[in-house]
Amino acid sequence: MSIPQQPKRPAPMAVRAVQNLQTDEAIDDAKVKRTLASFCGFAVNGYMMWIFKATEGVSSESQLFFYLLAFVMLVVTVRERDASYFFTAFALFYIPYIVLAAGLSAYALAALAVGAVVIGFQRGVTMKNLTEGASGLAGALSQSNLRRKILKLSQSDIEPELLLDEDLGEFREIEGELIKAKKVHHSAKPAMKNLLNKSITQVEELQAKHATVLARSAGLTGFLKTIDRQKIDTEIESLKQQLATAGDDVVKAQLESTIKMKEERNLKLNDLETSLNRVKMQKLQMREMFNSLMDHLNTLKFTDVMTMEASSDSMVKEVENLRSGLDDLEKGLIEAEKLRR
Repeated sequence: MSIPQQPKRPAPMAVRAVQNLQTDEAIDDAKVKRTLASFCGFAVNGYMMWIFKATEGVSSESQLFFYLLAFVMLVVTVRERDASYFFTAFALFYIPYIVLAAGLSAYALAALAVGAVVIGFQRGVTMKNLTEGASGLAGALSQSNLRRKILKLSQSDIEPELLLDEDLGEFREIEGELIKAKKVHHSAKPAMKNLLNKSITQVEELQAKHATVLARSAGLTGFLKTIDRQKIDTEIESLKQQLATAGDDVVKAQLESTIKMKEERNLKLNDLETSLNRVKMQKLQMREMFNSLMDHLNTLKFTDVMTMEASSDSMVKEVENLRSGLDDLEKGLIEAEKLRR
């Protein structure tokens, strides 16, 4: 038996008053910021107008427009109780006069920049928004660079957008480990540096193989996403229904052949999905093996040359295991690619 829910009681009057006060304070704070920013823009552009005497020689029509604009914005300011509208309008109105008077110069660019800042504050754009936008742009450029690097190392011609954030993160981690290993190599003693040379070269080769695996798996995953499996199943069912009612032997043979081809395609797509799922599990295993190798390599700076020579065989074995695993992954992906043809 369900218990009837009690209707929500309205918040006490004092609580609602505090909430309204907080909202009003937030609105007032934004208004103050807009007003200060727009006034600064108005003052800067107004000063440049005065420097270039940009209003001299202005036609009577332009002067009339100036007075009308002042009147309209004054009305808007009073109605909205927000002086930022008045200052913003004139900060922007001054820009074309400054550009015409100053020509293509730093002053004209400064006037345009001031206008952009004023508009930004008027639309609620703060330094936090600008910082977030800049960091977002930097992140996008970083991702673009990573995609180009992966495609260059793998010598692949897939669409860069097929490399997802997960692929980029995996490659970035391995690249970071390689950078740390190179720092160890750079700061090592001469005797140890000679022993590390071969290991660094091998790790760079592994990075190229890893990029190839990422590109191939991304390409196949992208291909699978373009296939509408439900549509294929629906088409097969429709063809089977047509076959059941067909009376002509030639039509039956054609329908049977078409159904067979579509079913074979479905089987190949199933095999392709299975192959990609296996690749994902193998990639996890390869990642752990790579971490183990890099941990081993990064701790070598704390050992002496004799200890390093003794452990070199172990590192060679780890590298060979990784190379073998990546080769198997690549072969599996090549076989999977054949299924899509």
